[in-house]
Amino acid sequence: MGKVAKECIFLYEGFRAYVPKKKLADFDNEFLSKKSYSVKFMTELIIKYVNLKYYHKNPKNENDGYLFNFFLVDFSQRSSKTTKALKEFRNTPRTIDRSFMYFNAHPK
Repeated sequence: MGKVAKECIFLYEGFRAYVPKKKLADFDNEFLSKKSYSVKFMTELIIKYVNLKYYHKNPKNENDGYLFNFFLVDFSQRSSKTTKALKEFRNTPRTIDRSFMYFNAHPK
């Protein structure tokens, strides 16, 4: 089992207490119907079933603050457009490192 799958199971078990009882069966069925888990799927699932605006300020258990921080700060940002753009920018070579931009106009 990969890192993302383990993290998805951790989030599923942690956020299960925050899903309304009427929607709990749908939450379980949607999560268990997938064979492999991704960051995008898990982010959409939690946003769909959990009231994050209310519960991140008022968690049921005082230790669940770590769960919300992990989801909101680390996990859900992995597949965002901003994170992808920053990674591309970081991997772009600097102008000074580009030897193809300059050529010797006066051959020896």
